[in-house]
Amino acid sequence: MKKCINLLLFIILTLAVSSCAGDSALKMQIESGKKHCPMNLGMAGKLTSMSYNEKDREVEFVITLNKQVTDVNDLKQDPQSAREAMRLALSKGDMNKLLKMMVDAEASLKVIYKNRGSKDEFTVDFPASELKEIYDNPMDENAVNKLMLENQIKSERNRLPYNIDKGLKVTEIKDNGSSLIYVCEVDEDLYEIDNMVDGKEELKKNMKDMLKDRTMRKQAEILAALNKGFEYDYVGKPSGKTVVISFSAAELAEIAGKSK
Repeated sequence: MKKCINLLLFIILTLAVSSCAGDSALKMQIESGKKHCPMNLGMAGKLTSMSYNEKDREVEFVITLNKQVTDVNDLKQDPQSAREAMRLALSKGDMNKLLKMMVDAEASLKVIYKNRGSKDEFTVDFPASELKEIYDNPMDENAVNKLMLENQIKSERNRLPYNIDKGLKVTEIKDNGSSLIYVCEVDEDLYEIDNMVDGKEELKKNMKDMLKDRTMRKQAEILAALNKGFEYDYVGKPSGKTVVISFSAAELAEIAGKSK
């Protein structure tokens, strides 16, 4: 879970938005943003450039991805998820202010994703009419959280199976309605599953500390808002013995600092 990267992490951009209006404001905003490019987007990659074509009234973002985290070819296989993720990004915070500027200027948006060190790329286009529809029909918080979780699960499943440490491999991710569950295969040539059973409380404590990481805390907040818990099922191979580490929605809310 420590390596979990939500698709949204590399497209929710932090921009310093001015209070002007119309086409001139959009031009000023993009010019201001260009000064910060390339902008580090964490493990996922970089916002390489942004521009505004006044003649065609088109904003363009170029995002260079870290292929080890997210591959352009994965986006090509699931273009709808990329569109939904950008729609979500445009619904939140400063990106929503930028969206209003684009709507006021009747501008369109083009997002170009590229793999670092290769010519592979994938483009998502939003015509002005679609941007206006997004702005006029904002997503409520529950819908936002559901979409964020769905995108995360899709992104993670594309990576399966993957190693989180030597002898520990995530093989399945599922949502049973009440909890998000990660199934982790344990190589019993390297780990004694019975020792993990005996040390269950210590395992949970370590995982709780991990969930306090900024990225993981955000995931805990989303799950808690959806009234879902989180569960990690360690399954010994070849014995099939299982150690379940679980957190209720209330525990996740406490970790995220959102307890009532």
